[in-house]
Parts: sequence; C-alpha cells; structure tokens
Amino acid sequence: METSAHEPRGSISDALMLQIDVDNVMNVYARMDEQARALHKSRFTADSLRRIPPCGDDPVSLDAASVFQPKIDFITQVHLDYLLEVVAARDRLKEAAQEYGLMEDESTTNLKSASPSYGGPLAER
Repeated sequence: METSAHEPRGSISDALMLQIDVDNVMNVYARMDEQARALHKSRFTADSLRRIPPCGDDPVSLDAASVFQPKIDFITQVHLDYLLEVVAARDRLKEAAQEYGLMEDESTTNLKSASPSYGGPLAER
C-alpha cells in the first residue's frame, strides 16, 4: 500500500504539503530542487573546512583547536540536517507531482538519477 504524498508523515515537510496543489507543485518542486542542489554543492566547501588544525604548537593554539572543533562540528551538522530536510521535501514534492500525473515514470527516473544525495563524512554520524 502506497501513502499519498499529502498524507501527514510527522516530518518537517507536512506543513509544506498542505499548501501544494496541482497548480503550484512543479514550481515549488523546481525551487526546492534548486535549493537542494545549491546546498549539496556548498557542502564540499564545508567538509573541507571542517577540520582546522591548530595555528601552532603552542598551548593556546592547541587548546583553541580543541575548544572550537566541537562548535565547528555542531554548525556543520545543523547545515547537513537542513540539507537533508530540503532533499526530503523536494522528494515528497516529486511524489505529489507523480500523483497529479505531471511527471512520467521515465522523467521521474531521470530526475532521480540526477538528484544530489549526501554521502560525505557528516552523513556517517
């Protein structure tokens, strides 16, 4: 049994789906896809800056690095969580477009294969 894209799932995207109809689903999907792609692209920069070594071997630099690293990890995780929420909402909008008959199976397959998914080191946490 399949669940409609509009049925509540207890997720962040529930409120969004209440505002979607056949007239606006493709425009909202396109905006969410654009946002997901931009976030996906910027995650590479965030991942490369995640581990910042101490400036030197002095005690202050070593302590600063150990104090700031958890803060950096927390901020990076917040951004990853947001990316995952946007991707989930975008995918749910795609389901709604399929239910409305606005996306064919073939184009859905193409969209799915072109969709960014996160597979970086933060996803393993």
